[in-house]
Amino acid sequence: MSINTLDEVFKQAKQLHGVANLDGVGYEACVYLGVKITKDNESGDIKIYDPNKSVNYYVEVDNNMYAMFQEKGFKNAVIDLTLTKYKEKLERIKESVSNEMNGNQSPKRLRILKESREQILNKYYKLTQKLNNE
Repeated sequence: MSINTLDEVFKQAKQLHGVANLDGVGYEACVYLGVKITKDNESGDIKIYDPNKSVNYYVEVDNNMYAMFQEKGFKNAVIDLTLTKYKEKLERIKESVSNEMNGNQSPKRLRILKESREQILNKYYKLTQKLNNE
């Protein structure tokens, strides 16, 4: 695979179908599947933010993640991040079901866990299809 510059990664993000444009005064930004990329108009600095590291605000990704974005391109890197996030959620749901079965065995709680597992599996399937249809 070719290594992209951050400028190329930013251009890929801006041209991607389904991206939310968040341009403001002095900067350009967009969000795709929760991952935000920004470019400062004065300095030209490009930063990528991942919402998974915090609940209430975006945190800049580490150097390994920047390398992944440069290697895979914006879309594929975001999809990989999102698939990893879904796998983690599915694992937490699995643990919750196990705890519920060994504890209270609340039918309502078990139904909610089952529904959320189905929703995440559907999202996971759709993303893998996007990845495979390239």
